[in-house]
Amino acid sequence: MKSKSTTFYRYLPVSSRDEKWGLYATTVGESHIAPDAVYPPSGHPEGYAFDWQHGRILDGFQLVYISSGRGRLEWRPDFSVPIEPGHVFLLLPGVWHRYAPDPESGWHEHWIGFDGDMARRWLEHQFVSAQHPVLRLQAEGAVLAIFSRVMQAVRANPPALQQLLAGATADLLGQFYSMLQTPPTAAATQVHAVERAISRIQEEFASQFDMPCLARELGVSYSAFRSTFAAHTGLSPHQYLLELRLARARNLLDETAFSVKEIAVRTGFTDEHYFSRLFRQKLKLTPSDWRKRRRES
Repeated sequence: MKSKSTTFYRYLPVSSRDEKWGLYATTVGESHIAPDAVYPPSGHPEGYAFDWQHGRILDGFQLVYISSGRGRLEWRPDFSVPIEPGHVFLLLPGVWHRYAPDPESGWHEHWIGFDGDMARRWLEHQFVSAQHPVLRLQAEGAVLAIFSRVMQAVRANPPALQQLLAGATADLLGQFYSMLQTPPTAAATQVHAVERAISRIQEEFASQFDMPCLARELGVSYSAFRSTFAAHTGLSPHQYLLELRLARARNLLDETAFSVKEIAVRTGFTDEHYFSRLFRQKLKLTPSDWRKRRRES
């Protein structure tokens, strides 16, 4: 007997509370598309429905994950890519696209549509962009678990559903962005070296690190180490170390009676005046003023 397609989806109302939250879901769903089935299934409202001939332009964002089956995505007139199991693609507002499963295989798709000031800010600052619309997942289990929670929440309809879905959306986009930060050419040894370096810096933040020496010790060139480190954290190795030291210094100012000089030493700053100057530069307060304000609040 020929298998049938099954689909479940919801299009969600958005309240002023949801808009103020900054991120909200517009639609969630999943479909098992059988081989040779009509695609997409009927019933989607205007603005979301499309056919292969005409494609579609969305007003908001949509993240689509294919857990099985194969197909194709076309993105603007000049971009066409085969879609395989484990691929996730991000559709942006105002960008023409179309996609469909291979008739011979069908596919299992999962999606969440979203919008809001936060999503628009991420687009403005290119945390999401049209440059890399398709990625192969490195953590499929984690993404499947998120989509499973999303579908359970939509079926249960708990209080503040939109805020729960916003959290899941941010989680999915964090996974997407994390994958973008591993350059395709980065060797596994570079990635492993950076992971080991981050652990060591976190454990020994008060030590005096020579980052080029640390890179050599971990078996990679400093230029490769530095660029991979920045892709992982958004900071150079030295900046990352300074931010860790300042975070620990803030904790000690809040929780202890240590002098500013002693806190500088305990957090790896050999020069108290440099510590105070950097603290003020980053936080707009001297260490003493920080402590006073926190204790008065």
